[in-house]
Amino acid sequence: MSVERPPEGEQRLRRLVAELRLMRDSAEALQRRLELLRTAAAELRVAESALKALKEVEEGTPILIPLGGGTYIDARLGALRRVIVGVGADVSVEMEPDRALEDLSGRLEEVERAAKAVEQQLEQLLMQMEIHQEGISRLAAELRGEAGVREA
Repeated sequence: MSVERPPEGEQRLRRLVAELRLMRDSAEALQRRLELLRTAAAELRVAESALKALKEVEEGTPILIPLGGGTYIDARLGALRRVIVGVGADVSVEMEPDRALEDLSGRLEEVERAAKAVEQQLEQLLMQMEIHQEGISRLAAELRGEAGVREA
């Protein structure tokens, strides 16, 4: 008893559909990575902006400190002699404000470069997916045409 193999066109169609599914999964992963990079860049911009603003404020100036959930505490700004900067893996380092700004700016540039690279990869993948989809549509139409000829 032999198992009948599908015609070559059907095999090719199945392969193209499987490749398209893999491309979609890859595109979704790239979109998630891009969103994480954009979130990280936004957080770095906020930190950079806040630090720049705090450098201009005099010691003893009243400030509101956000605690989250729309809750703030009233405080007075102390001397801005050091900034504690997270460097990853739950490690933080004390830096002078200017050095902290340099570090934040460098990290922001790095994250923005990574986001741009991911955007380019995603664009290329989406173009490949479009070409693949067109190929699938053409092949499916051809196979439908052949099926119609065989039935006649």
